[in-house]
Amino acid sequence: MSKKVLIGPSSFGEVSSEPLKKLVETGFEIVNNPYKRKLSKKEVIELLKDKEIVGLLAGLETLDDEVLSLSNLKIISRVGSGTSNVDKQAVDKNKIKLYSVPNGPVNSVAELTIGNIINLFRNIIPMNNNLHSNNWKRQIGREINGKSFLIIGLGRIGKKVASFLKTLGGQIYVYDPFVDQKEFIERYSFVDLYQGLSLADLITIHVSGEECMISNKEFLNMKKGVLICNASRGGVIDESELINAIKNKIVAGAWIDAFVEEPYYGKMKALKEIILTPHVGSYTIECRQNMEMEATLNLIKNI
Repeated sequence: MSKKVLIGPSSFGEVSSEPLKKLVETGFEIVNNPYKRKLSKKEVIELLKDKEIVGLLAGLETLDDEVLSLSNLKIISRVGSGTSNVDKQAVDKNKIKLYSVPNGPVNSVAELTIGNIINLFRNIIPMNNNLHSNNWKRQIGREINGKSFLIIGLGRIGKKVASFLKTLGGQIYVYDPFVDQKEFIERYSFVDLYQGLSLADLITIHVSGEECMISNKEFLNMKKGVLICNASRGGVIDESELINAIKNKIVAGAWIDAFVEEPYYGKMKALKEIILTPHVGSYTIECRQNMEMEATLNLIKNI
């Protein structure tokens, strides 16, 4: 029986074909994602009916017990840092090896986050749109220096964002019940979630889980005119409640890079206050090259 590898991420190999060449050189047959988007659970199950597929280079597709039990997978190598889309108990039950690339997207996601924080503070996108429409309209902005920032999730990316913001003069508050506070207590102020929400001029989310953390109750505890950034997982913010919070003038603006349903065609598109990007946090040449090759080598070395 030949060995096959299913490629989950739709953009895998676009920046560099070296990871694909490495798989072929090692003796694997490649099964590409035929849909060129995030695979649905049903589609993953259908593709994995091919029992010659023993390896998966995974994106963010659902990999629960039903999917894994129906497969012949021996290894899942996540092309990214988080593995919240993978059922760890099902991995153990089905004797599947699981690997990720924890450091791969740190720089690219952190840089994009800072870029959009500046976009929000300085109203860059609406002024650009106005000027392209022959409307010379200046909008007053704000500086990062002296503002209060709540970092939700002080993992690798959260640390990088916090470091950037502190260098720019921001006051950093952190909510992360899982981190050892003693390591960072001299640099950042640790708070509970609702205390942090009430203090922050801008909230930026960098968690690995899928559960909703920001909904109606949380929006009601925020400072009026707050800004929000989410480059983690779509489900952590209730999208409909974010729309309500903007309409009710609680949230002045937001940047969203991850969505519950992707591709996203929902109601947030109608709001000029929200910057929307199509889940491109890790989508840089450097990040994709390094992350895809590391994930490929994880698979080859551990199959």
